[in-house]
Amino acid sequence: MRPLDHSDPRRAGPYQLLGRLGAGDLGVVCLGRSYGGRTVAVRLVRAELAQDAGFRARFAAEVAAARTAPGAFTAPVVDADPGAVTPWVATVFVPGISLSEAVRLDGPLSGAALLALAAGLAEALAGIHAAGLTHRDLKPGNVLLALDGPHLIDFGIARAADGTGLAGPGAVFGTTAYMSPEQTAGQPPTPACDMYALGTTLAFAASGPSESGAGSGPEARRRVIGGAPDPSTVPDGLRPLVAACLAKSPADRPTPGEAIGLLPHRMPPAAAGAWLSAPLVTAIERATDVMVRPGASPAGAIGTPPPPLLPPAPPAPPDSAPAPGPSRRRLVLGLAAGALAGGGTALALRLRGRPSQGASGGSGGGGPSPAADLKDPARVLATETTAKPLWTAGTGERLIHMAGVGETVIAVGTGNLWAFDRGGRTRWGPLRNSADPAAADMGGNPVVLAGGLVFAVDHTDRFKPTGRTLVLRAVDLATGTEKWALDRPDDGVVIAGVHAKPGGLVYVTGASYARTAFVWAVDPATRKIRWTKEFTPVAGQFVLMVPSSGEHVLWNSSTRADRSAPEMSALDAESGGPALWRQPAPGGGSTLTMVIDSLRVRWSDGPHCSAGGLFLHLAESLYAVDPANGLVVWRTEDSSLPVMAVTASPEGDTVYYAVVDERSRVVVRACDARTGAVRWAGTLPGTVEEPVGLQCADGNLYVWSTGLVVALDADRGTARWNHAFAASNDAMWGTYAPMWAGGGRLYAGSDQGVIALDADGG
Repeated sequence: MRPLDHSDPRRAGPYQLLGRLGAGDLGVVCLGRSYGGRTVAVRLVRAELAQDAGFRARFAAEVAAARTAPGAFTAPVVDADPGAVTPWVATVFVPGISLSEAVRLDGPLSGAALLALAAGLAEALAGIHAAGLTHRDLKPGNVLLALDGPHLIDFGIARAADGTGLAGPGAVFGTTAYMSPEQTAGQPPTPACDMYALGTTLAFAASGPSESGAGSGPEARRRVIGGAPDPSTVPDGLRPLVAACLAKSPADRPTPGEAIGLLPHRMPPAAAGAWLSAPLVTAIERATDVMVRPGASPAGAIGTPPPPLLPPAPPAPPDSAPAPGPSRRRLVLGLAAGALAGGGTALALRLRGRPSQGASGGSGGGGPSPAADLKDPARVLATETTAKPLWTAGTGERLIHMAGVGETVIAVGTGNLWAFDRGGRTRWGPLRNSADPAAADMGGNPVVLAGGLVFAVDHTDRFKPTGRTLVLRAVDLATGTEKWALDRPDDGVVIAGVHAKPGGLVYVTGASYARTAFVWAVDPATRKIRWTKEFTPVAGQFVLMVPSSGEHVLWNSSTRADRSAPEMSALDAESGGPALWRQPAPGGGSTLTMVIDSLRVRWSDGPHCSAGGLFLHLAESLYAVDPANGLVVWRTEDSSLPVMAVTASPEGDTVYYAVVDERSRVVVRACDARTGAVRWAGTLPGTVEEPVGLQCADGNLYVWSTGLVVALDADRGTARWNHAFAASNDAMWGTYAPMWAGGGRLYAGSDQGVIALDADGG
C-alpha cells in the first residue's frame, strides 16, 4: 500500500481512506475503513470522468447491477455514491495477491490450486453474467488469490466508460493478451468474451507468460485476431476447459455453468491449512498486514490508524490444545450458505490435515457400553483392533478402482488393469487400458464385471485436439485376453464410465465436447449396441443409476447451465424408449446440494443406488424413490448434515448412510430399506478427510476415508477393526474410493498397490 496522493480525498462517505492499493484507467483504488472497523477497497473515479453526466448515469446503473452479483468468488459491492463530487464504489477488501504476482513469485500453479482457481473463476463469471454484467477485462491482474480461494475483481464498472473520452471511436477496453478476437477487433464485449479471457487466464496460471501474447499494440492485436493460444502446455486435467474457452467462434465457447461441467469437480488434497504453496501463503499473509497495521507502508506512516478491528483475545490456558483449523467441510458449507446463491461450483478447498491414524480414541476400544442406545448417533464406534494385511501386491501406479467376483479381484489404475487371485498371485496384467477416474462424476466405473468378462472403457488418443475416441473392451476375466470391442464412431469424448445390470445389458455413459451426454446400452450376447440416448445440453454432473433389479434405469442430469434445476427420469432398461416419467430431482438445485455433490464418491451400481425395490437418491438428504412413478417413499429426517455416502446390504433390506459432521467425524446410520426407520447409529472417533465410501459384505459395513478403512458390524454398528495405509488421493481429477469386498476379504487400493484384509480382521 502506498501513501495517499495530495489530490486524493481523505474520506469517501463513511470510509476513512488509509492509502492507495492501486490505480487504473478509471481511477485509483484505496484502502478504506468504516467507523465500525470494516475494511473495504474504495475505487475513486477520475475527475475527467466524473464531469461526464452520461458516465455518472452508467456508473450508477453498473453499480446497481454489480450489487446483485453473488460474492463467493468476487469482491462484492458493499457501498457506493455515484453522485458524490468524486464518485466512488466500495467493495469487500480481499487480502491477497494477484494471480500475476503469484506466478511471478512461485511459478505456474498446478494440482489442487489450479483446479480451485478454474472452478472459482467459472463460478464468479456465472454470478456476474447472471447479474447482466460482462467483466470485459478478466486477466491475471484482476484475479486475487486469498486464503479462502480465488476472487475476481473489477467487474462491470468498465462499461460505464462507454461514450466518454476514454472510449472514443475505435477504442477497445481490455488487455490484449487476454482478449477475445472479436473484442480485439472492436466488437461489443459479450459474456463469450469473458469465457475466452477465462481460457487465456487459466493458460497463464498453468504455464506462465506467453511471448506470443505479449504487447498491446497493433501487432499484438493482429496476433489475437489471426490466431489462438496453444492449449497444449496446459495440464491434462484442465486442457478440455481451456480448449473449449479458446474456441474461435463465440457460439462455440461454453457458458460458465458449462465450463464448470468440463472441470473434473474433484479436489485433490492440498497441504494442511492452505490451498496454495507455502511461499504464496506467506505473501498473502503479508498482504493482510494492511488490515491490522494500516499505517505501515514502504513510504512511512499514513496518519493515525483507527483502533484494531478486534480486542486481543485472552491467553489460552496452558494445557489447552491449539484450536483446529477450519475443516474443508466447514469451509464448503460456509461458502454455500453465505455466498453461493448464484450457482453451485463444486469447489472444495481442503483446509484440513491428514486423517487420524486408526479409529481408536474417544471412549477407548471395544465399542459401545452395554447401556448405549443403538440408535444414538453420539454412540462412539471405537476399536483398538488393527487389522494386519494378508498380503500386498505392488502395481507401480496409484489405483482408482477395485472390482471382483469369486476368486478374482481386478485392480484398476489410470493406465493399466491387473487381475489377482485370493492369495495375491497375479493372474494377468498389467494390461494397458487408459481409464478415466473422472467418470466418478457421473457414477460410472472404469470397469465392471459380468458374465466372465471385464468390461472396460478405454480412451485412445487421449489428447487429440478434438477429444478422445471411446472404446468399450470386453476382456476375458480368466486370461486378460480381449474378446471384442466397440468404439464410438465420432471423436470428442470428454469423459466416460461403464455400468452393468446383473444378467442384462452393459451401459456406457459419457459426455462429448459438443456438450452432449450419451448412453449406450450394449448387449454382450450380440456384441452390439441395442439402444442409445443423447441428452442436450448438459451442464455439470449427470448420473445413470443402474439398480440391482427391476425394469428401469434412472437418469439424473441438470437442465440448466448453472446446474440449478436437476431432473430425474426413468428409462426402460431393455429398450430405452421414451422416458417413463420425468420430474425435478428431490432436494436438488440448492447451492448446498451442488457443492456437497462434488465431495461424494458417485458409485451408481446396484447396492449404491437401490435397495428393497427403491432407488436411493442423494441430495441434501437421502431419498428413497419409487421407480414406477418417481414419488418419494421416504427420506432421512434425522440429520441436519448432507448425506455423503450410501450403500445397501447384499439382501437389500438395510440401507447404510454416512454424513460428516462439523467436527469432521463420520456419523453412520443403518435404516430399514422399505420405511427409512433407523436401526442403529454411531460416530467414528477421530477426523477424516473426504471422500467417504461405504460397502457392505460378509456381515461387515466398511467405511472408507482416504488412507483409512474401518469395519463395523453390519447388524449393530460395533467397530470390529481398522486399518490405516498410504493413499494420498491427489490425482488432478477424480474422487474415488478403491475398495471391493466379498468372499470374506476386503481389497483396498493404496499408493503401493493392492492390500488384502480378512473380513474378521485377523
